[in-house]
Amino acid sequence: MRAVHALIGDVIGAIGAPDFLATAADGVRRFAGFDLAAIVLHPDGDRPRVLFDDFDRIGRRDAIETYARVTHRINPMLARPGVLRARDFAGTAPDRIAALRPWLVPAPEEELGFRTAGWPERQEELGLHLRGWGGTIELGLYRERGRHAAPAAILRALDAATTPIAAAFERHRVLSGEGAAPRACLSPRENQVCDLLLLGCSSDAIALRLGISRHTVKDHRKQIFRKLGIASLAELFASVH
Repeated sequence: MRAVHALIGDVIGAIGAPDFLATAADGVRRFAGFDLAAIVLHPDGDRPRVLFDDFDRIGRRDAIETYARVTHRINPMLARPGVLRARDFAGTAPDRIAALRPWLVPAPEEELGFRTAGWPERQEELGLHLRGWGGTIELGLYRERGRHAAPAAILRALDAATTPIAAAFERHRVLSGEGAAPRACLSPRENQVCDLLLLGCSSDAIALRLGISRHTVKDHRKQIFRKLGIASLAELFASVH
């Protein structure tokens, strides 16, 4: 299939570029005909991190952050590698749904029988689960149900593409250092703000020291928490000790 060769070529061509993750996610999303994409790294023995998402386009970024921080724990799809459809896991919802409220909402109409709080409703989900970067790289695709399901030919093509795409992710990690450590995903300015937060500086003190506004400090802090998959300063301190 010529289209899948073009997809692989685009992903390989972006290796080492700052927009590698966006290029990979957007290329797979468009190839499969989906609306949204997210890349979540699930390190072995460590907390997941959102590496890329476009949920901000629909005002639902909090949902993908909640998934990475809490509700990924009962995603039955994560137990398997490869190209997976959520609809194939219908009826496998674990007993822990009630224990994860209010982050998780029981929803019989959804493919898995539940959804993360704030998640867009009635979504068809397709996941590419790749081994790499010290864990599992979850490239999730989402679109509103009601269209025809992803054709078998698309699924077969994506399955064939997982090996070269996984290799491209690993090569990008080697060249860029991305994903190798929790703070590797932060920008230089975000790392500066993070260092000052760890020193106990207030937002006002950070703003004065870096010559930026207090509002900008808060924006950087929000992005730091999002990228590291944490929700508080206590979790930030715990992540470096």
